[in-house]
Amino acid sequence: MKPQQRHIIREELLRSIAWIGLGIIGWPIVVAEVAWLNTTVLTVFGLPVLTWAVLTASAIGVRTATSSELQIQTRAGLSISLLFGIMLGGISAVYLVTAGGYPVLWITVAYVAVTGATILWYWFVRVPSIATEMTA
Repeated sequence: MKPQQRHIIREELLRSIAWIGLGIIGWPIVVAEVAWLNTTVLTVFGLPVLTWAVLTASAIGVRTATSSELQIQTRAGLSISLLFGIMLGGISAVYLVTAGGYPVLWITVAYVAVTGATILWYWFVRVPSIATEMTA
């Protein structure tokens, strides 16, 4: 295994601690709130592990294929953060409608408005390039 590949895998496995932590806390809450999802060992422990594995493997794959650092200080990192925020907002909207009992129309309007405003801000403000320094 190349040193660069080893570095990417080690870095992403360290970052994935957050994914497994959020999965272990978040999925049981969703399973308990949603009536059509049965509470079993597979759903309470399997879904967090599956989520962790998919997110970690995806991050390793993207970094290996693109050879980029994907840090927030770069333009690519900002774009990935924007995409992740849009996806997280969509998941939150679905949760509010299914488990929270909020009206679909208002949640959809709010989600589209916030997403649209964020994308327009990102598009028109032109976030300045940040010079990054690599330290050893």
